Amino acid sequence: MIKELIQKVSYHIVKNRWGYTPGQLEQAKGTGLVDAVELKDMSYWIKIEPVCANHCMGTNYEGKAIYLDAMGGLIRHKCPPAICIHALSQLSPLAYSYYDHMLQKKDPNDMIFDTIACTDPGLDYGGLGACTFRVTREKMPILEQLRSMLALAPYMFLWNRRQVGACRAVREAPASGGPEPTQFMRRLPLQEKELEAFLAAPKRAMRLRGLEEFQDYRIVIRVVESQACPAGHAAGDEFILDSMGRVVLSENDKDICIMALNKAWYRVMLLLERMAEGAGGDASFHGDLLDIPIGCYGGAWPLGACGKVMMKVEARKV
Repeated sequence: MIKELIQKVSYHIVKNRWGYTPGQLEQAKGTGLVDAVELKDMSYWIKIEPVCANHCMGTNYEGKAIYLDAMGGLIRHKCPPAICIHALSQLSPLAYSYYDHMLQKKDPNDMIFDTIACTDPGLDYGGLGACTFRVTREKMPILEQLRSMLALAPYMFLWNRRQVGACRAVREAPASGGPEPTQFMRRLPLQEKELEAFLAAPKRAMRLRGLEEFQDYRIVIRVVESQACPAGHAAGDEFILDSMGRVVLSENDKDICIMALNKAWYRVMLLLERMAEGAGGDASFHGDLLDIPIGCYGGAWPLGACGKVMMKVEARKV
């Protein structure tokens, strides 16, 4: 009886806090994530502790942790005054692993993948600084629990209408009026209306022109260093993508670990950006940032659950 009452109160707070209608709450409950964090779990926070920090551009010093609430929101008064985006961008997958353990009624502190490195490879690799974080679940001090509960208390009575956005930018986005598509563009896997809407935005039109102009280029992800890689990637290995960012299976002579592709995407995007900007003009695929290696997603070696691969990304004409 008490458990059912607590669950009912929890659902009510979730509905009001996130601005759900009753029907939307049922839809959200269908994902399982609402049940991953029960009311009692609000007395725990997710602690993201810098365990190896050298010249971090944020203020993520060793011993100065980042704290998230049970739903993944920053507890700002407990966090450093400046948190680097290169750290935060890597933490979402670990948060989902945290929720998965919760749904399985397992302790998130038993997570195998509990350690992650930021995207900056560090001063020794040509970057600015680097930080490695470990994620744990920790009981809040009693005063923090009270503070957390007080923050949720208004949603026992108030529905948060601010959580329902007007999305005017989406509604007002142009869907026609762009340039005529070329034959190359017509061969893309886009419906006629999709292609028309794609070309209606000047920046998207630039993207398509870049795809056409650089279709005979390849984006090459080259391994420059490898330590304890379970997938067997070694220095000198190359992963080939086309100008759309697709892995070209026929041109890769070995399988590719998703941990490598995950992080390499950031650098691939830079080359895709330059292709779009360089269409019809001078395109440069060189620069200081592109010369800095980037680690794979398991790059916290020797602290993490995986090895470490360092890569560079470049564009080559076929």
